[in-house]
Amino acid sequence: MVPDMTKKEKERMRDAFFRKAGHNSAMFKAMMDALPNAGFYLKDAEGRFMALNRRNCDICNIRDEFDAIGLRSSDLFPAALAKGFMEPDRIVRETGKPLLNYVHRRPADRSNDIHVKSVFPILDKAGKFIGTAGIYYKRPGDSAPDWHGRMKRVTEWIARHYAGSVSMSRLAIIAETSEPNFRRQFANVFGMSPGRYVTTIRLNAARHLLETTNRLVSDIAAATGFFDQSHFTKIFKRERGVTPGQYRAAHRSRR
Repeated sequence: MVPDMTKKEKERMRDAFFRKAGHNSAMFKAMMDALPNAGFYLKDAEGRFMALNRRNCDICNIRDEFDAIGLRSSDLFPAALAKGFMEPDRIVRETGKPLLNYVHRRPADRSNDIHVKSVFPILDKAGKFIGTAGIYYKRPGDSAPDWHGRMKRVTEWIARHYAGSVSMSRLAIIAETSEPNFRRQFANVFGMSPGRYVTTIRLNAARHLLETTNRLVSDIAAATGFFDQSHFTKIFKRERGVTPGQYRAAHRSRR
């Protein structure tokens, strides 16, 4: 890990990688930033992030690209998630060939979505492998992937009812187990508590409404299960580093 690197040092690290990858790499990354519905990243040969587009940051709940540059997936995500994120890169690194339309069932936003991912090798001018470029998008119509196991019914219920009251006792009943056991099992699968998962799903829904509608922030707070606008703004800023209004303005400027 490189948690103590400054933003300037991370910029130099990224720029050095871009120089190795070719003079068009920075322009290509800027183009990927404009993609509204696909996540994109560049990693070096050691699996460290060199660039992420805005949508990838949103999905991964990374407040700023430079919070991830220089880090690996294993530094940013629970082990169960990180292993799945790194596997396509490992395959490409070992084979030297692109991996196309790899079905990924553990999205970083903990949603029920299934993503389709393609990963390509990055070579320098001498043809030496120096990293990977990955792009992924949500596959329409898929939900509740198999890896949820016994928690499948729980995540489906949360996806339908996150805007209302969600009690741990109710979720434990749906999972057909005791509440303490449910909490342990859920954390083992998702790498977070059930309560934090519900908050994540609510924030996912709120971010979508901020990006795609002109609804008042207070209306969005009510529609996505937060107590009131103040509570919503506090949680949103804690998780995203900006207020809902600032988030909306930033996404409008990119559209």
